[in-house]
Amino acid sequence: MDRWRARLSRRLKRFQHEEPAADTQSTLPDCRRRDPVEHVKELSMRGSTASISSEDSIRNKNQHEEAVPRSLPEKRRSPSNSNSPCHIKSFTGEDRKPDSGLPESSKSGSDEGKAENFWKEAFERLPPTSQDRLRALGYEPGAETQQAGAVDILLNDLQEKRVLCEEKTWKYNNEIFVRDYAAKCATWVKLIGDLVVPFAPSQAAGPWGLIKVALEIPVKFADEMVALLGTVERVLQATYRGREYESAYATGNNDIADTLRRNLVNVYQAILELLSYSINMLSKSTWTRILDTMFDKGSGLFSELTAKEEELAKTAQACSAATGGKTLYHLQDVRRHLPRIETQVAESLEKLEWGEAMEILDWISPVKYGSHHNNVRGNRTPGTGEWLLQNGTFRDWEESSSSAVLWLRGSPGVGKTFLTSRVIDHVQDTLTRVPNDEGFAYFYCNRTEDNRTRPLAVARSYVRQLSASASKSSSLYIQSRLRSTYRELRMCGEDLDFKRCRTLLTESLNLYPRTTLVLDAFDECDLTSRGDLLQLFQDLLSSSTRPVKLFIASRPDGDVQQQVRSYPNIDIQATDNHQDIQAYISQEMLKLIEKNRAFGKLRDEIESTLSERSQGMFQWTYLQLKQLGKCMSPEAIRECLGALPKTLDETYDRLYEEIEENPPHDRDLALRALKWVLAAREPLSRELLLEAVRINPDVMTTELCTPITDDALLALCRNFLVIDSERDVWRVSHLSVAEYFELRRSWTTAVTNFMVGKACLLFMLSDTCWNESIHAPNDDEELYALPLEYDFSRPFLYYVARYWPGHIANLRYIGVSDDDLSTVTKLLEKFLGAPQDSSAQYRVWARYYSELQPVEYSLLVMCLYGPYLEVSDRWWNEVELDLANTNDSGDTSMLLAARYGHIPTLRILLAKGGNLGIQGSSTMSTPLIEAADRRRVETARFLLNQKADVNLKIDRMSAYRTCALEAAIMEEDSDMVQLLVSEGHADVNMHLDNYYGSPLAVASFRNWLEGTKFLVEQGGADVNLALQYGNYGSALAAAAGSCGAYLETVKYLVEVRKADVNLPLPKSRYGSVLAMVAWRMKIAVRNSHCRRAANLREIVRILLAAGALVVLSVGKRKIVDALEASYERGCDNKRDDGNPGEDSDSDDEGPGCLYEEDADHEGVEEAEESAKAMRVYLQRAMWQQYTSGALGRKEAKYVEAKYGQTKA
Repeated sequence: MDRWRARLSRRLKRFQHEEPAADTQSTLPDCRRRDPVEHVKELSMRGSTASISSEDSIRNKNQHEEAVPRSLPEKRRSPSNSNSPCHIKSFTGEDRKPDSGLPESSKSGSDEGKAENFWKEAFERLPPTSQDRLRALGYEPGAETQQAGAVDILLNDLQEKRVLCEEKTWKYNNEIFVRDYAAKCATWVKLIGDLVVPFAPSQAAGPWGLIKVALEIPVKFADEMVALLGTVERVLQATYRGREYESAYATGNNDIADTLRRNLVNVYQAILELLSYSINMLSKSTWTRILDTMFDKGSGLFSELTAKEEELAKTAQACSAATGGKTLYHLQDVRRHLPRIETQVAESLEKLEWGEAMEILDWISPVKYGSHHNNVRGNRTPGTGEWLLQNGTFRDWEESSSSAVLWLRGSPGVGKTFLTSRVIDHVQDTLTRVPNDEGFAYFYCNRTEDNRTRPLAVARSYVRQLSASASKSSSLYIQSRLRSTYRELRMCGEDLDFKRCRTLLTESLNLYPRTTLVLDAFDECDLTSRGDLLQLFQDLLSSSTRPVKLFIASRPDGDVQQQVRSYPNIDIQATDNHQDIQAYISQEMLKLIEKNRAFGKLRDEIESTLSERSQGMFQWTYLQLKQLGKCMSPEAIRECLGALPKTLDETYDRLYEEIEENPPHDRDLALRALKWVLAAREPLSRELLLEAVRINPDVMTTELCTPITDDALLALCRNFLVIDSERDVWRVSHLSVAEYFELRRSWTTAVTNFMVGKACLLFMLSDTCWNESIHAPNDDEELYALPLEYDFSRPFLYYVARYWPGHIANLRYIGVSDDDLSTVTKLLEKFLGAPQDSSAQYRVWARYYSELQPVEYSLLVMCLYGPYLEVSDRWWNEVELDLANTNDSGDTSMLLAARYGHIPTLRILLAKGGNLGIQGSSTMSTPLIEAADRRRVETARFLLNQKADVNLKIDRMSAYRTCALEAAIMEEDSDMVQLLVSEGHADVNMHLDNYYGSPLAVASFRNWLEGTKFLVEQGGADVNLALQYGNYGSALAAAAGSCGAYLETVKYLVEVRKADVNLPLPKSRYGSVLAMVAWRMKIAVRNSHCRRAANLREIVRILLAAGALVVLSVGKRKIVDALEASYERGCDNKRDDGNPGEDSDSDDEGPGCLYEEDADHEGVEEAEESAKAMRVYLQRAMWQQYTSGALGRKEAKYVEAKYGQTKA
């Protein structure tokens, strides 16, 4: 052991005298920053790339870790240039003098070189035994350590540790990848190196040598490595934070600075004690003691270090307040934003015209996330929320070099949404100050708005916001991949589903160097499906190769807590936001004093009382201030102040009692307004609600009451409702309002929807409202599935026309009584009229729905909404139904009911003579195909039980869904495919007279590997089935010739299922799979599809390895030459049918594929290189096959005649 200590001591001495490394961020003679790209090139040319190579290697080993730290690029200062008078460009482009952002005292202290050596003082405060132990290891606190060299050496050492961890695949407790500790350590080292040089070049002392000693200790097991690197990581983290505060505040001349200096020494002393203890334990192979203290937050040297760090952080915050907070913010910028050289991001984005960009983005997600944030930010008191940004857990989350999740939790009304908005502002501000290619997206869930409660809405909004990096989000740049997806799905009439969102989000996360995702009010996400959203987050975190920061704010509800409790969290306590509430009260008091001077004399009493009684509840405080605002005299103010309710529910009870005490008409107006807002399917505009409350559904007439103003309605609603100033819509003042009425007043969804639904039906039955308010469509005007708002002159009419079915749907199943339900049913039947002779009011409404034409057939709306709209048996039996009639789109009632999955309606229609066969006019189909196409598994099962023919095909070449199985495969619906094959006994080898030719070819073309495997392994599909129809001739050809030339399905068919790579394809335009791939390469080159070209090259290699013949006889007098196909315009110039149409240079790739204008522009050169490599493969293979005798006689003669050689 003594020999080992002596050896390490000698190495430490050499380490301390290392020559300084080159400054990797030097300045040019004119004081401008050297271009980082050019500087990297210089270093690589000179070969002196110690620090860069180590950093790059760490990044390349695991891009999930953030090898390049997030810091602001400040010009490095040295004694020779620290006082240079030259100017540099500011971030706004203005000329300014160099500014470190430090207080004047700090600047002068640094310049004079009088900074204290806190490490030396910390060393001297250690017990003598500890000092002797450190000296034995070679540690001399007064020695000058060359910082730049230390950084490079430690980075190299850590890289060696990381390589060792990866080779051993070490994990700790089967959860923690030990290599991640090495990556984190490397990041902290680089952070410290970049922080020290600009701010405190004379203070190079630190634990560098001891860390070097620790890293020299031999390690054999994963637990040992965790103990070693865990200690080093903790030391580096504490050193970085200490050095940060040291650089900013330690040179001040005041009492706070003195306290900070003492706290710094305490932290550094704790670091030295931890290092001394850990090195001693590790050298004795007793690392378990280190692990015990490492993961035990309640005791030991690790916890002591944490406690001293917390004291230091509090003192630093006081210093920050004393200097206006400027220095700390500057240091946070330094910590977070070193510029990244991310050419990959720039290459993946393209700039679009404004119209096209907006069309794509609005198609992805129409949610106005920016407006939501502006509204919250506008209501947030300035200066509040800062405590969260300084919280240690928040800083750990933000500073972590790897992916991390943070859960902000708190009770209702404590201000979680305001805090979330502060986090969003914080991220946006830092990314704006120092633009880079990071990704950033956020979302505010809101239970009162349907489109803000669904996980899919969250995912689609994230896709939209990550369509470009944060720095380019407002400059019409968008990912090329997203533009291609938009065109592909629009061509197929599809929208983004959860699966596609997951794929696109994963690609975005792997594109940007770092991505931050923020979600507010996770508890307000739909209860039945929010688990899907959490699963999405887990999938993204596990699949991302770049760091992802996920911030979630929610209540600690039972199911939410169960799902996210394993993540680090911040539980909002009353003491946390106490200052924020005080600031809010002070701000509101100024408004009250301006209106009534009586509040001025009582200001201190009001502020202290509300602050003391608030218990951290913003909503409680808000309501008490509103109640106080109604008082006119000091006596009334004191009386109100002395009778404050204790809880939020008690406050709501008082407000509700005030509403009940109003005159009946005013009371009913307020209650109707509340029910409208609670039941609304989208936010109600100011004018809309004012018109809606005029309908009194209790009197069953269409007569409207007297208009009311918004101020009057607000006063009647007693602060339960507010008007969103940003969007000019009505909303509850807080989510707890909705919960209060639901839980304390039994206003269930049945109660609110019953009132609103009945009001809608009464309004639609009015004789005058439609004629006055709706614009008649022109004959050539396009009809949509839903009406558009601009079709209507008044917002209320649009809302009623759009949402009335939703308000009366399922009333029976959500608890409406039979008596109330019968009232709605009578109104509905009056509005509908007879099934094939509708009412005049219905015809005016239905003319804006494409699927409801002709408007005389109200039966059509029952097929669209099915049992959701409850009518009596008398209505169904009123007349004999002609079920052969179709709507203007060619759909029968049976097709519509199957498409929308309404089994009860299908049962009624079948009883009245409906059939399950091919039907319709312009669009022929079957009910089973419609159910499969819309993923209606239970509807399909019902139809199969009713003896629907699962193999019934639509005989038309233009159709892409000619049978139910093909429709299911096109949707990649595993459940539907399994149902049709396993229970319905669908023929998986049927020939389809359309583009693909067979079900297996459809799955293969779409690269749906799961479906392909099921069809082959469970369904018995023949991989070598020669197809009679379509453009490919076999499933393998369809896979190889698909849009993306995907490799997965090709490998499965060839390498696993041993598909015949030489299967003649006489019905195909290509003749053989190899010839088709060779010909497709030309199209990829022409369109600059370099990724596709690379895949095609790999497919050729796979086919040749499996024995594919370059020259193949596919029939009488017919030879296919893949090598020739790779050069010529036509792939099949040896055809004997003389059909020139088959030789055209078209790129017929099927539905959803991309054409020339969709090229990803990654470079013609790369695609051409792939094409050249492919031709080399083909040429070599052809001569090997020729010389080896693998070719048949016809093929060999063809080669001799074509290429002019004979065998030796």
